Amino acid sequence: MWRGLAILALAGALVLALLASKYSAALQYEQIGDSAARAALGDRITSLEHDVTEAHSQVTALRQRLEASGETVRAALAPDSRIIHLVPLSPAPGARAVLVESVSNGAAVLLVSGLPPAPSGETYALWWIGPRGEAFKAAALQLDPHGAAITAASAPPASAHVAAGEITLQPAQDASQPGGTIYFKGAATER
Repeated sequence: MWRGLAILALAGALVLALLASKYSAALQYEQIGDSAARAALGDRITSLEHDVTEAHSQVTALRQRLEASGETVRAALAPDSRIIHLVPLSPAPGARAVLVESVSNGAAVLLVSGLPPAPSGETYALWWIGPRGEAFKAAALQLDPHGAAITAASAPPASAHVAAGEITLQPAQDASQPGGTIYFKGAATER
């Protein structure tokens, strides 16, 4: 009889050990599932944070374009406004550019489209050109992915007589004087 009870106790202990092992495996499986779910949620949160950052950048760019568009309208509607149509040269024959300037508003705005992206380390720049070739930097251009920009520009100095405007592509670190490839050039009309 003691033998039967010992076997029965041993069988009971084995059953309990198997149940404990199965319960432990179920808990580990659940923890693994929770870890995977947490990792997936973490990845999704990171993705959403990136999307929010990208949307914020797009909103900022749209605000800047809207502000520049308003400046364009103000400059174009000013009584002393002048429009300089910049002629595309051989590096970008299909590109278009127009420069609107108003002395009374102290504003100038450039609208450009069709430019190829600037190579790394180079930038497009707008220049006011005087009758003796003196140059005044008006703006550095930040193109959108389609090669277009609406850029607020510095008006030429009040004492300067501006004969032309031009857009160059040149090394970014040497942007104090025009010296790169000229993409656009246009003569300024007298006031």
